[in-house]
Amino acid sequence: MGLDTASVKFLCAARSLGVDFTSTAMIGRQQFFPDPATLQRVFSILGVNHDPKEFLRENLYGERFFALLGAKDIASIDCSSYENASIIHDMNVPIPDDLRERFSAVYDGGTLEHVFNIPQAFKNCMEMVRIGGHFAQANVANNFMGHGFWQFSPELLFGAFSPGNGYQIEVVLLHEVIPGGAWYIVANPDEVRSRVELCNNSPTYILTVARRVARAAIFNPPPLQSDYVARWKGTANNPPQPASNPGGRDTRPRAVRGPIGWRRHLPLPVKRAMRAALDRAFDVYNEKLKRVIIRGFKRPYYKQVSEEDLLRGKLGLEAVPDQHGVPTR
Repeated sequence: MGLDTASVKFLCAARSLGVDFTSTAMIGRQQFFPDPATLQRVFSILGVNHDPKEFLRENLYGERFFALLGAKDIASIDCSSYENASIIHDMNVPIPDDLRERFSAVYDGGTLEHVFNIPQAFKNCMEMVRIGGHFAQANVANNFMGHGFWQFSPELLFGAFSPGNGYQIEVVLLHEVIPGGAWYIVANPDEVRSRVELCNNSPTYILTVARRVARAAIFNPPPLQSDYVARWKGTANNPPQPASNPGGRDTRPRAVRGPIGWRRHLPLPVKRAMRAALDRAFDVYNEKLKRVIIRGFKRPYYKQVSEEDLLRGKLGLEAVPDQHGVPTR
């Protein structure tokens, strides 16, 4: 993915939120290609004076932009040398000891979605961050099927970057990658006691800032999906009752239990006419269902934030509501 327009806005926001980029690792050497207008806007917030078009001409990769964010030591990690990464390592396998807790910030701008062994790749990134440092990522969510191995979800990120694994999520965002695409803060599924789902029509990024707060045995035990954990706990407190029909006889009405026999005796033209009428009825039903399902971000666990507030780190995180509209923090 590289440092495109959305990613540059996100990194500006991360800096505004207090991410320390002094020692930065890029997962994959990030190509640099935001639009000049966005770059000028970000330069203004960062307080630097550069001509954006000239800066773009002179920088095919992201090192100099990270330097503007405060980086003094910048590494890039890739499994191949074809883009001249400074560290050659396959993220499918564990990192060497000299990379553990080496960086104040690790940034993945669309590389991990192309790594097959995603638990190991996440663990590598998490182990490279020093205590108090940050992991930040911009990866694909919806409508990118075939782009890589994976599309990421809020459940995955909140589950992976959890206190049990030594991390605290500071923000998860969703952004539709279209002209004028809005930005949304995403609530933690465990806190809102609901699956955080999205059905939309546009390519969408998911972006995360997480702070490492402690050393932990990462993914030992592995994350479990929050709504299932809640169900299991409920089942333990309320064990299932024995069936009220121990003999096993199916007492449901005949229409529910199986096909209605009289259909076998209908003439073929009548059957076809009935089938055509049912098909038309289902088509109408499905169109109505689509209008209900494709609600996009009109869900209580999404909170839109203006792009200006995003860039300046003014995210109002305390106002993210749960499924009943109650703030979770």
